This record gives sequence, C-alpha cells and structure tokens, in this order.
Amino acid sequence: MAKTMQNEDDPVGEPGSRPMVPALPKAFAILDLVAREAGIGFTAIQKTLGLPKSTVHQLISTLRDIGALQPTSDGGYLLGLKLCELGTIAADQRTIERIALPCLKALSMEVTMTCHLGVLEGDAPIYLAKVEAEQDIKINTWVGKRLSLYRSSLGKVLLAWQPETVRERLISQIEWVARTPKSLPDADALRQHLVGVRARGWATDDEEDMLNVRCVSAPVFDRQGNVVAAISAVGTVLQVSPEDFPELAKRICAVAAEISRNLVHG
Repeated sequence: MAKTMQNEDDPVGEPGSRPMVPALPKAFAILDLVAREAGIGFTAIQKTLGLPKSTVHQLISTLRDIGALQPTSDGGYLLGLKLCELGTIAADQRTIERIALPCLKALSMEVTMTCHLGVLEGDAPIYLAKVEAEQDIKINTWVGKRLSLYRSSLGKVLLAWQPETVRERLISQIEWVARTPKSLPDADALRQHLVGVRARGWATDDEEDMLNVRCVSAPVFDRQGNVVAAISAVGTVLQVSPEDFPELAKRICAVAAEISRNLVHG
C-alpha cells in the first residue's frame, strides 16, 4: 500500500537536499497508485494517499490535461497514452536494454523460458526488459514490474554484490512478508543466503515468491566491477527442478558475462 503523503506545509526532501517542487512527488504518487491499481477512483486515491480533496482534484485535473491520466467510463483512472509514449522513448534511450536484448532473446530460445533484465531502482528491483518464451503456461510478468529484494532471484543478485553499507541499509528497509512457506523469514537468514549467492555467482527463487514458480538469476557487471543489472530465466516447477539449477545457471551466467563484456566495449 502506498505511504501517506506529507501535508502541503510539510518540508519535502531529505535534510540538506535540494528543495523539491511540492506538487511533483504527490503527482507521481498518484501515477504510481494508478499504475498498481488500474481503474482506481478519486475517493480511493484521496484516502490511500491521505491528501486533501482539493489537492487531489487539482493534481488529477492537471495530469489529465497533459495526457498522463485517462478517465474511465465508471469514474476511475488509467495511465494516459502520453506515459506510453514517454516510456517507449525512455526505453530506447537506455543503453543496457539495447545491448542486453539480443542476448536475452537467444537465451530465451535456448532454455525455452521467459527471460528478464532488471536493475535496482531505489530500494526495489524492477524489470527493464522481457522476452516471452513460447510455452503453454505463461507467468504474469511485465516491464516495469517491481520485485521483492529477498524473495526474487533477481533481487538477491542485485543485493548480494552491493557494498556492505548499502546492502545493510536495504536489508533494514525490507518488510518481511512470507508469500510462501519457502520465503526467507528474516534478515539473518537473508544475510546467510547472500553469502552463498556471492560464492557460487548466481541466485535462485525456489517457489519463494510464488508457489509453482522457479527462477535463476546472474549479475551483469560494469567496467569497474560493479553490479549494474541482472538477468533471469523464470519457469514453472514442471520446467525447472532444483537439480536443474546448476546447469541452467551456467548458461545464464555465460549470457550475463557476454552482456557485461558488451557493456564495457559498447
């Protein structure tokens, strides 16, 4: 659930940071909420964000005027077509997706699984690219989807190679929700798990975020040796058994290494 926004008179931003235009974080909070709850109405937006009705009314009107929000016939809201246009342009401008996509396509065809590229944005992993495999059972993922840092294999990879201070800060912000009986229960279990991830060079999600779904991820490094992204292959338990993890990971790590080399030389 979205966090309650600050009142109009509250200071915006961290101490010592540049001042923000007060309306911008609130407008983006509305867009983020509509992105997660398509068709949400005015009252639900206002109550969820805890903003004055007049503020929500003004922001929604402005977002509609610029094409960022689109009203529905039953009084709700969807993201507007202007955001689709900007999203497409933003994707085209990002080098890593352009470099990684041919490699992801080849990997998806080889392993017959849906493959993703993701990065850490703020305190959560997010999918930047997706290649859907031709298979009978499809797993519901999309570009822009945010993932768990500790239940997803991609999140674990992006967390494992962070500097210790950054890693500990991110771990301290996790809200521990056991989605399945296999979800890691707490920070100590995650720290121990990440030691193994770094040691072998890849991570798994063995039905930890969703039952009957397994995933393997590997890191993508920049020229300084920093993890800047991760790739993953996801499938059902019918496609992937725990015994398959090492061989699948070997191929995913090889493709991640290829993307890393292309980033350095591209």
